[in-house]
Amino acid sequence: MNREEKIKYIEHPSDVGFEVYGDTLEELYANAAIAMYSLMTDVDEIEGAEEREIEINSEDLYSLMFDWLDELIFLFDSKSLVMRSFDIAIDESNFSIQGTCKGGKFDPSKHVSGIIIKAVTYNMMEVKKNEVWKARVVLDV
Repeated sequence: MNREEKIKYIEHPSDVGFEVYGDTLEELYANAAIAMYSLMTDVDEIEGAEEREIEINSEDLYSLMFDWLDELIFLFDSKSLVMRSFDIAIDESNFSIQGTCKGGKFDPSKHVSGIIIKAVTYNMMEVKKNEVWKARVVLDV
């Protein structure tokens, strides 16, 4: 599966949502980040000069997805950062993410402006594994 096949946007009456797939949890969470940022701008246009360490601990995989995307929204809202590559490790038993994210500053004068994401929601959230990992996320706009 290429990146386009691993990210699918879904219909929602008042918000935006997506389903993402990954062979590993790391790929799943990275694809969720790309899917979210791709609603906001063209991720491929963002330079990769900025790097941020990430460490998140949660109660379960749902909360970890929520907290992960919430942290990335915070980086966008507070620093105008759009992350585009992820070197992360997920501890499935402790529900934690550690690693680095690389990306760059969003500049509305040179980057496409998409949807403004207000928050992650638990509405319809899903994180599960069948043959591959799958997540469904709805974002408040």
